[in-house]
Amino acid sequence: MSESSSAEKRSLCQSRRELWLILLAWLGCAVWVIGYSAANGYDLAPEEMSTVLGFPGWVFWGVVAPWMTANAFTFWFCLRALKNDEDEEESP
Repeated sequence: MSESSSAEKRSLCQSRRELWLILLAWLGCAVWVIGYSAANGYDLAPEEMSTVLGFPGWVFWGVVAPWMTANAFTFWFCLRALKNDEDEEESP
């Protein structure tokens, strides 16, 4: 097997950085959704229930807000952080 070229090494390092950024973002959202929903979604009396934009408060802040944040992160990541490396060999 041939030794990896510097372009392949750069591509691998960039891919690993992107992977870790995506995994950390996913883990952050998962911890928030599970933690916030578990802490605020159980044992609520009906008179304690508040609504935000028609959602129960704990659903909005525990599910909808992180979902929208994750969507914004995805758009930012795809447009700004995701890199497309040039191939070593040109396709015919």
